[in-house]
Amino acid sequence: MLGYKNIFNLGSVCLSVLLLNACASAVFPDFDEDEDEVVIAEGGRVERELPKEGNSLKADDKNVAYEDDEEVVDEAEKVAAAKTEPVVAEDMPQETEENNAVVAEKMEKTPVVTEEDDDKTPTISYRLETIYFANGSAVVDAQYKAALRKVVQTAKQNDATVIVYGYASSRTRNTDPATHKLANFKVSLERAQNVAAELKRLGMTASKIVVEALSDTAPAYQEVMPEGERLNRRAEIYISY
Repeated sequence: MLGYKNIFNLGSVCLSVLLLNACASAVFPDFDEDEDEVVIAEGGRVERELPKEGNSLKADDKNVAYEDDEEVVDEAEKVAAAKTEPVVAEDMPQETEENNAVVAEKMEKTPVVTEEDDDKTPTISYRLETIYFANGSAVVDAQYKAALRKVVQTAKQNDATVIVYGYASSRTRNTDPATHKLANFKVSLERAQNVAAELKRLGMTASKIVVEALSDTAPAYQEVMPEGERLNRRAEIYISY
């Protein structure tokens, strides 16, 4: 009795295994709503039904709206392109006979630089001589008369203009800043004027002489030593032609 029961159980197990294997080997088709219709042929073979020959493929309902939008956009672009007109800058006058006449009239009124005018423009300018002065003095020392005579001779030969710059050292007696600046400016002006007066006395045309006072604004040497102060008490003569 026990042996039949065991045989029955063993048979049930084997049958279950066979059923599981049969299910595992079975082919189940995948269904997709977006794909074409699937047909299961005899023997469990899966086949896809293809479109019939001669039928054109059309877009499905899902893409109809998208295609309509593209057509609307294309139409809108065509309309915009048709309405677009070339832009002409207002600042650019059109070439007409009237405008050409105005331009020609302006060109006639524009001064033309000639070689003769260029000769009147100074092309050379350099320092020709330097005159030094005693402390607080604006008197031109007699030792510079020969140098000043040479300046006049060079200026006449080249029909040149002479510019005299007067300077002062930056040190004065103990005084307030305003008085200090005024004293230095005054002495620098007197030095330039005295040199100009000596040039005129030696034959230089007054209209060819320019005088300028620069006070202590442009020292040529540092004034940490007395020699630096002496060399800054000066008048420089420049020639231009």
